[in-house]
Amino acid sequence: MSKIKELAEKYKLNKDEDFWLHPQSQKWIIKHDAIERIAVKEGVEQGAIQPLNSTETLVRFLVTMKLGERVVTSVGEADTKNCKMGYLGCMAEKRGIDRCVLKLIEAYEYGVYSEVEADDFAKSKE
Repeated sequence: MSKIKELAEKYKLNKDEDFWLHPQSQKWIIKHDAIERIAVKEGVEQGAIQPLNSTETLVRFLVTMKLGERVVTSVGEADTKNCKMGYLGCMAEKRGIDRCVLKLIEAYEYGVYSEVEADDFAKSKE
């Protein structure tokens, strides 16, 4: 059974609503809201969110999260080159949180990414 099927069953995710196959990269993409639900179900604890740097065109946070005894840290970043929305701090925070949760549930090793990691990952409106 593929990892995305395992994730869908375990966390009650709906294909096309919560996740989809990105046609260009052939990677599975999960919505931010679904990742938030996974974090709650797993009992992921949010640790520190520390600013690394921030300008008018760039925001980077160091995000730490914990699941049981396992602690992961990742960078959440957004800048005017990789984020179309004007709220760079919010997007940087989302990206860092999603990256940590996906690391904690070991989804990255199976080619599963968050929709907020790249504007290109947004679901097409076909």
